[in-house]
Amino acid sequence: MITYNNQTYRVVACIPAGREKYLSIFKKHLYRKIEEGLLDEIQLWQNTINPADIAYIESMQAENPRVNIYRLDSEITMGSGQPAWNSLLTHKFMKFARADDTIYIRFDDDIVFAEEDAIKRIAIERIEHPEAFLIYPNIINSTICTCWHQEIGALSEEAGIVKRERADDPNYAYLDVFNYTDSGLIDHIHKTFQKRYNEDTLSAYYLPSRSFDNYTRFSICTICWWGKDHIECGYVEEPQMAYELPQQFKRPVWFCGNALLVHYSYHTQTEFMNTTNHLEWYKNNIK
Repeated sequence: MITYNNQTYRVVACIPAGREKYLSIFKKHLYRKIEEGLLDEIQLWQNTINPADIAYIESMQAENPRVNIYRLDSEITMGSGQPAWNSLLTHKFMKFARADDTIYIRFDDDIVFAEEDAIKRIAIERIEHPEAFLIYPNIINSTICTCWHQEIGALSEEAGIVKRERADDPNYAYLDVFNYTDSGLIDHIHKTFQKRYNEDTLSAYYLPSRSFDNYTRFSICTICWWGKDHIECGYVEEPQMAYELPQQFKRPVWFCGNALLVHYSYHTQTEFMNTTNHLEWYKNNIK
């Protein structure tokens, strides 16, 4: 719960859940924010058919009274060769996030770090910019943010240079294949973050907060909306939430440049990341 200018708002975290190996890291941060009184609830949107992961989210609900599991009425199905979750269904869980007095912050289940005041900063930006469709934080390993992090020198170019934005092609930087598939780049992204974390220089990633008036494309690793907007997605969540609905309602997204999080990997990076010790580093170093 957050009180700002004599108004009080509930703050709820939503996670399409989920994989234990990531949730077990990030839940420590979320539980602390519950204890501090900032978070009122954690909604776990059950979006998996993996028995071990289902058991884990059920254990989270059992161990913390502020954790609740939300399930769809219909069975989650996977096509042949798909992983044990279905990213094409996450938009259907939005029906659970429409309370008028609530600020909702949706995290991918593989967010493994949030700076200590990041959630509070996101919530305050939500209140201070009521006209914005969403609030989007500054995410390490989000393609568009990686572009900006290289531009300001927070991430060096030694592992390769990602594409920069082009006014004539909004997908040019956002869908840069090198940016979201190259193993050397993702390794460099995490090593750079870990070095900056140890040196206490994370502010090097900070960017100016601003409105995405040109309806910037971005990965929805973490997004924040008003429950009172009663948002409905007609199909796949990312294009709808990132730019189609903002453009439809003429409500650009507001970017919060000093709310820093880490997104572990895109699905195209997972195989390589499974060969590294990065996850162990986050388990052992992030409180």
